[in-house]
Amino acid sequence: MSFVTKRIGCSPETKQKQNLFKNKQKQNKMSVRNYIQNAKANYANWTGGTPSFSAPRFQNLVSADKRQFLAGNNQMLSADGGASAAQSQPYIITISNASATAVSSFDVLGAYTYIGNTGFSNGSLTISGVTISSAIANVNYQQFLYQSMQQPFSVGLTYIENVSGSASQITTTFTLNTQDANGNQMLRTIVPTIDPYQQQSTIVAVKQLYAIDGFTKLTFTTIAASSVFRVHFYPATNVNLASGLTGAPVTQSYGNPNIFGVPTNIIG
Repeated sequence: MSFVTKRIGCSPETKQKQNLFKNKQKQNKMSVRNYIQNAKANYANWTGGTPSFSAPRFQNLVSADKRQFLAGNNQMLSADGGASAAQSQPYIITISNASATAVSSFDVLGAYTYIGNTGFSNGSLTISGVTISSAIANVNYQQFLYQSMQQPFSVGLTYIENVSGSASQITTTFTLNTQDANGNQMLRTIVPTIDPYQQQSTIVAVKQLYAIDGFTKLTFTTIAASSVFRVHFYPATNVNLASGLTGAPVTQSYGNPNIFGVPTNIIG
């Protein structure tokens, strides 16, 4: 008696299912690997705020066509139109004039000048009846000044918000005043202007790029009597030398802050 052995092959449908299963396994392995790599990068670049990741540098002064953010779009794009960057989150300070008279030529920031001022109380600074405080929980204004000395940053968007008092305070001219250790000084006058297409009258977005370090002061022409307003500094790039200790880049770039209802085109 003889036996005939017949090889039973897989049907095309079965082979297709097997190939799909194998491909799915490969994709899962790649997804897990990418997740772990991204998690390591996020941890390495963490600077005490929101976890972030390495991204191309914020090149918003190269040319006009590279300055565009997609206004109203939920995508977070770096200003050069490249890969996604971490969304910019602001440093916020509150400036309050408790007196019934206006104060002229008032400095904000200027860490090297004011960090040891006797007007500090519980982390807030009061000079000539005007108090500067932090609007972020668990971080006071004095700590913010310390950070500006150690971790300088560039501002891509300055958002000024009226809280109470004179509505004209938000459009008050201020001067950007900075220098270096050689004594080279730069003065730049900035005139906040309400966009004609915005509906809000209590806010203004200053769409100019400038750097903040320990030397930098913003000198407001006038702080109106009995007025309270907030200044939101949206960073474009910051520097954290400690990140280099873990092999991560010492600069962190940020994308569109996505402020609803406010145009976000950067003007050089």
